[in-house]
Amino acid sequence: MSTSDSLLSHFQTIGSDLYTRGMVSMHGGNLSVRQDQKLVITRSGSRLGYLTEPDMIETYVDKDDENTKKASSELGVHRAIYQNTPFTAIVHSHPIHATAMSFMGEMLLTQDEAGKLFIPKVPVIGFGKEPVPGGFPNEIAEALKTHAIVLVHQHGSFARGMSIEEAFVYTELLEISCRILYMVRNMQK
Repeated sequence: MSTSDSLLSHFQTIGSDLYTRGMVSMHGGNLSVRQDQKLVITRSGSRLGYLTEPDMIETYVDKDDENTKKASSELGVHRAIYQNTPFTAIVHSHPIHATAMSFMGEMLLTQDEAGKLFIPKVPVIGFGKEPVPGGFPNEIAEALKTHAIVLVHQHGSFARGMSIEEAFVYTELLEISCRILYMVRNMQK
């Protein structure tokens, strides 16, 4: 596959931002963009902070091909989102504070001004259930029809957008809102 330099550059910037901000571990998280009937997704086990051309896997939105087995274990979730929504970019990460908040209930209500404005309610998919890679694809896709970002209980977040940068903004906003919420709750003790 020959990925455009521009797309690789976008993935590298977002991957590096996620890694340096502590929202993914060395081999955690994944990124994708839809391009007509195909999508480009990060390779299984890729290091988001250090992406290279071989980490960019092109496959179909609705069928398997020779590249499918190389793609992230969350490919099924990305496909479900693209098949059921109009969005063209997804960021899946494991932001620490947001993931911790996923243990608290079925819906996260942000309290800070920006959070209340852009992501006032964040559904927690699979609350009380054990997460598995690629789990809850239909539930995640359904929730992302009306929410910019969702959490998966004990696992991390999925954000959608019309660009990879937009999906990253929601991811970062969620983590900032959860840090604030965490600090406020600790100060109240």
